[in-house]
Amino acid sequence: MTEYDPKVIQKFANRLYAQATTTVVSYTLLGLLFGAAGGYLSSGLLRITDSNTSGIVGLLLFGVLGFAVGQERAFHMRLQAQTALCQVRIEQNTRDAQRVQVVEPSSRQASTREIASSS
Repeated sequence: MTEYDPKVIQKFANRLYAQATTTVVSYTLLGLLFGAAGGYLSSGLLRITDSNTSGIVGLLLFGVLGFAVGQERAFHMRLQAQTALCQVRIEQNTRDAQRVQVVEPSSRQASTREIASSS
């Protein structure tokens, strides 16, 4: 049986955070690329004489859109990482609470015996 190892979950969370950063950059770059290409190509379809301007407008619009989509996807990855880290913390707190409960009953029994013997 595999044992519980919080280091594995920490590594998973670290990878998710790194992937989230990469996702934002990738989506922004893809948005910029497709926006520039779409703006430039649409200038020919719309018979706009200045294709550079339409390319820049497309680049900016799709770049911002790509950034927004990347941020949303990255948020979900970070949330998943935080959920995993929260579960590790709950496990740590539960184990600490169990240790305290194990120590307390024996000290209560000893003090009860002392009271009973002194009566």
